[in-house]
Amino acid sequence: MKPIGLFLLFFVSVSLHAQKIIDISYTVDPQGRYVFTANNKAFCTYVLRIDFPTLDNLRADHSLPYETEIKPGPVKLITLSPIEKGKDTKLNYKSTNRKGLLNPVVNINFTYLLPTGPAIETQAYRIPNKPAGSTPGGQDSGYSVRLRAKQGDTIYAARRGTVSAVDVSNTENDAGASTTTNWNFVEIFHADGSFAEYGILKKDGALVKPGQTVEAGAPIGIVGGDQYGRGSEVRFSVSYYPGVPNTQIPLQFWTKGNGKGQLKQGAFYTSEFTKALLTAETAKKPSAGKPSAKKH
Repeated sequence: MKPIGLFLLFFVSVSLHAQKIIDISYTVDPQGRYVFTANNKAFCTYVLRIDFPTLDNLRADHSLPYETEIKPGPVKLITLSPIEKGKDTKLNYKSTNRKGLLNPVVNINFTYLLPTGPAIETQAYRIPNKPAGSTPGGQDSGYSVRLRAKQGDTIYAARRGTVSAVDVSNTENDAGASTTTNWNFVEIFHADGSFAEYGILKKDGALVKPGQTVEAGAPIGIVGGDQYGRGSEVRFSVSYYPGVPNTQIPLQFWTKGNGKGQLKQGAFYTSEFTKALLTAETAKKPSAGKPSAKKH
């Protein structure tokens, strides 16, 4: 079998350079099989897709294009085996990836804490996120809330999860900008495959870092001085495909005196951190149990 041509080597080099989160590589074993592996350097699950525009005299052990979920860390992907041994093989590939699961089953009935902190009163507003070209009154599949806050207030985790992204580099929110399309945020990956985004944080106002596990009710950031619109606020949404429009899900929160339910536009609510909600997803240690009596 002849060595791979220069074209293939160049193509793979470009692909690897472009993939900053998911590194893809392969080795060729003594039987001439190409064994592909990947390393997910992020702190949440990604969906990886690999296409092979050129695949000569090679057969894959999975259907193509190849698509799979990749948890953080290294993982074996796909193996390409020669169809006719002794003949030349040729291949090139391209890959794409996105955060999330292949077929997410998000728990839409989960009850969230208000991220504004225990015993704090806030006013709630809905942020509409309607598809482009929709008519007034049409179906709105996006769901985000903004909660009135004061600059310097603490933002709390509304649910247990792993911090998957943090960006607190933006200075516009604290400088009185009239508007901005970017804001400082913390993103948290949940057990059901959904992602929560918390904003608007002050510059360098994160209290957590990527890879950190946070419990419900844990402090995660400091509210920034967003001077446009209604002033400082906490923005909160949960999505199963972060960054993709209209993938946010409707949320229900627990509030004092109201129990669980969706927030009404312009209404005032007081947060309440109940023990049941704080421990709803806490990792439980296996019980040691009582020693069994010996049989004679």
